[in-house]
Amino acid sequence: MSPKLLLLTVSVVFLLLAASAALAVDVANVFTSNMVLQQGKEISVWGTGESGERVTVSFGGQTKEANVDSDGKWAVRLDPLAGSREPRTMMIAGANRIELQNVLVGEVWLAAGQSNMGAKMVAFRDVYGDEFPKADYPLVRFYTMPHVAWEGDEKQPAAWTACTPETVETFSAVSYFFARALHRAREAPVGIVVCAWGGTFAENWINREALLASPETAPIVHRFDETWQAYGDHATYLQRLAAHRDELAVWKKQRQAGERPGPRPREPMGPRHFQRPAGLYQTMFRTIVPFAFRGIIFYQGESNAVALRSYQYRNLLTKLVDRWRKDLGDLPFLVVQIPVVRGQHEDEYAELRESQCVACQQHDRCELAVVPEYGEYDKLHPRYKEGVGQRLATLARGVAYGEDIVCQGPRYRSFHVDGRNVILQFDTMGGELVARNGRLTDFTICDQSKKFVPAEAVIKGSTVVVRRAGIDEPVAVRYGWKNFFEPSLFNEEGFSASPFRTDQFRLNTEGNR
Repeated sequence: MSPKLLLLTVSVVFLLLAASAALAVDVANVFTSNMVLQQGKEISVWGTGESGERVTVSFGGQTKEANVDSDGKWAVRLDPLAGSREPRTMMIAGANRIELQNVLVGEVWLAAGQSNMGAKMVAFRDVYGDEFPKADYPLVRFYTMPHVAWEGDEKQPAAWTACTPETVETFSAVSYFFARALHRAREAPVGIVVCAWGGTFAENWINREALLASPETAPIVHRFDETWQAYGDHATYLQRLAAHRDELAVWKKQRQAGERPGPRPREPMGPRHFQRPAGLYQTMFRTIVPFAFRGIIFYQGESNAVALRSYQYRNLLTKLVDRWRKDLGDLPFLVVQIPVVRGQHEDEYAELRESQCVACQQHDRCELAVVPEYGEYDKLHPRYKEGVGQRLATLARGVAYGEDIVCQGPRYRSFHVDGRNVILQFDTMGGELVARNGRLTDFTICDQSKKFVPAEAVIKGSTVVVRRAGIDEPVAVRYGWKNFFEPSLFNEEGFSASPFRTDQFRLNTEGNR
C-alpha cells in the first residue's frame, strides 16, 4: 500500500471512529450489570449522548424513550417495579446498544460518611475471619464509589458486585452487616451504594449555597475562600501542589527506610483538596442523584469533633439532611451516633453526640443508632462493626419499613427536683429500664456551682433517681457526658440510652466555627 493510500485509509478510519464516539449513548456510572434497583418507586435512568439523539431504555416489560438535550444529557423514568430475584437485562439503545445484565429489584440504601463507614471488611479480618467463608449472598450487591476529589480527577468507574466469600473483603464492614441483616429480615435483594471517604468533614458533603446561608456555617466557606485567594492565581496553587507531591514522596521514602521524618506533609488547601467545603457534594454525591433509594445510613462526625467544632455540627448535620432529601426525596435518614473513644479533651465527642441528637430531632424519620458499647478507648476506628450494622438494620426495620419492633433504647425526656433527688423521666422505647452489670454508672450531678461530680443513680420503675451526698440543692444531671464512658443504662431489649444532659449550660465548643 502506497504511503498516500495508507494515510487516506487511516484518516477515514479515524473519522469513522470519531463520528461513532460522538454518537455513542452512555449511561451514568452507577448503572452497571449486577445492580439492584429500588422496588416500588419510580426509577430514574440517565446518561449522555449526542444532542437530539433518541434514547430507548427497556427493562421489566417497560420501554421508555427520551431525546438527548442540547447539553448532551438524557433521562427517563421507569414506572415503579415489583421486587424480583430474577436476573434480568436492561437495554439502553441509541446509535449504540448497552446491555446491563443480572439486574435485580429489591431494597437499595445509600451508605455514606467518613472512614468508619468506608472501612472495608478486610481491615477487620482478625475479628470477623469466620464470617468471610459464610458470606455467600448472591442477592446482596454493593457499589462502592471511587474517591473523586475534583471535576476532572478521573478514576476507574466502579461496578456493582455480588456478595461472595471472595468479594466480601472489599465491602464496607458496617454496610455489609447492615445489608446481611436487612436481607435476612426482608427476604429481598439488597443493594448498597457506598459514598464514603475517610477524614471528611460534614461540610464537604453539603452544597456551598446552604453553607453560606447561615452565620453558623458561613465561616467555613469564608476561611476556604481566603486561603484559596492567598495563592494569588491558579498557577501558583498548582506549583504548590507539585511541591507537595515531591515533599510527600520524600516523606514516604524516609518512612520506608525506617526513619522518623515527622508529620505527613499536608496538602495545600484549594479547589483540588478533598476536604474543601462543598467539594465532595459536587464530585461524588451529586453524581448518583436521582438514583432511587429506600433510605440512607450515615456514619460521620469524627473529623468535626477533632476540629473542636462539635456544637456547630448540629447546624451542619441539619443542612446535610435537608439538602440530601431535596436531592433524593424524603428518605429515612439513620445516623450512627459516634461511639465512645478517648479524645484530645474531655468532652468534644460528648458534645458532638448531643449535636447529632439535636439535628435528628429536627426531622421526621431521622433517627439515631445509639452504639456506645461498640466503641474502644484507644481506637477512632473501633473494630466491632457487626453490632453497628445490625443496630442500623433493626432501626431501618422500625423506621423505614414500619415493623412493630423495639429498635431504640431509652430516650431522656424531662426531669424534676425532689429535695436532694433529681428524678429523670424517659420515653422508654421498649421494655423496662435496665442497669447493665447490675448498677448505673457515669451519672454526674451539680448544684449552682455548675461543677459536676459523680452521683449515685438507681432505677425506680420507669424513672432514674440521681443524688449525691453533699449536693443538697441539685440543679442538673448528666449521663455519659465524656468522650469515653462505660454505658450502663439500657432497656430490657438490650438497646443503650443515648448520653444526655438536663442543663443548658454553655458547652466548650460552642462558638467555634
